[in-house]
Amino acid sequence: MGNTLRGPALYKAVFDYIKQYIIDHNLNPGDALLSEGQLVDELGVGRSSVREAVKSLQSVGIIDVQHGNGLFVRELNFDSTLATFKFGMQYDARTVAELLQIRIWLETAVIGDAVERISQPDLDRLDALLEKWEACIANGRGYIELDEEFHHILYAVLENETLMPLFDAFWVAFASLENTAIPDANPFDELQTHHRILDAVKSRDVKLARKQLVRHFESVQKWVKHYIELANAERRANIS
Repeated sequence: MGNTLRGPALYKAVFDYIKQYIIDHNLNPGDALLSEGQLVDELGVGRSSVREAVKSLQSVGIIDVQHGNGLFVRELNFDSTLATFKFGMQYDARTVAELLQIRIWLETAVIGDAVERISQPDLDRLDALLEKWEACIANGRGYIELDEEFHHILYAVLENETLMPLFDAFWVAFASLENTAIPDANPFDELQTHHRILDAVKSRDVKLARKQLVRHFESVQKWVKHYIELANAERRANIS
């Protein structure tokens, strides 16, 4: 490889080789890869090319570099997507509204399957979570992580290992908006909205569950609109 390729083409070849190695050897998350030294010997390339490829694979979430232990395959994740989300939110506040719309499309599309599959133990967990949520509000504590957990429990029953990391990426992105809450908003309103979603899920009423989910997102849209207004005001102030 090293005798025929140079520069970016060589780095790209090493990058592609490592990805194909994972596939060809049926490696699973947590499995060890060849070390950097072994890759240098195997491919006949310089260590700098291997390190550059490894850094790129790490940045997109394909491999995990454990210093002193070696290189390992990572679980499916959306780290690179999340980084793009966060940059987009800083660069153009409208990105937040567009991400929310994607989330709405996804959740309203899969809520029916979730309602049909959810078990009684999961419903009990959701009940307990809402009780904890109410206690947090009463004590003046934040509850955004409970909101995330509510939706996570609801959709984890679908057992889709690609969907859940995508939802997690959305949540990490939206968590940065926690400090831009709408003035005078009543936190109990959001809690009651989730109670109504859960009641519909318990009754196995897909149509009602979807309706209550949309109602929940109406409040989130107000939150996002407030964030965009603040961001635009701050940008205008910086320009002037």
